Amino acid sequence: MQQAEKILHGVALSKPRRAFLHGLFMTILTVRGKVNFRNLSRYSARSEKTYARQFAKPFAFVDFNRHLINAVFGLDSERVLAFDPSFIPKSGHHTFGRNRFWNGCKSRSEKGLEVSALAVVDLTE
Repeated sequence: MQQAEKILHGVALSKPRRAFLHGLFMTILTVRGKVNFRNLSRYSARSEKTYARQFAKPFAFVDFNRHLINAVFGLDSERVLAFDPSFIPKSGHHTFGRNRFWNGCKSRSEKGLEVSALAVVDLTE
């Protein structure tokens, strides 16, 4: 979190916006379940309306993540982006997101859910 604070101080943001983003990052790490405005408001002192208003304002999350990755790994490290989709079999008609996904264990497409993980891997370390 200290790296994130340093990067936020380097970006031209108002003090309330910087405080909101810092609180948002801390709250995302503590939320159990889905990260939506309702759950964020349950685990913080801010309301759903505050989150909706703040998310309506633009913020360069891609640039922020790029600066954060460079601060953690350094500029001279070799990095690769790893993507790992996992299949979860699921029956029923009311499950949100249920569709046909590739099941690698059975080498065919099946009805269920897909959970994906995205990571940055440092090849030199």
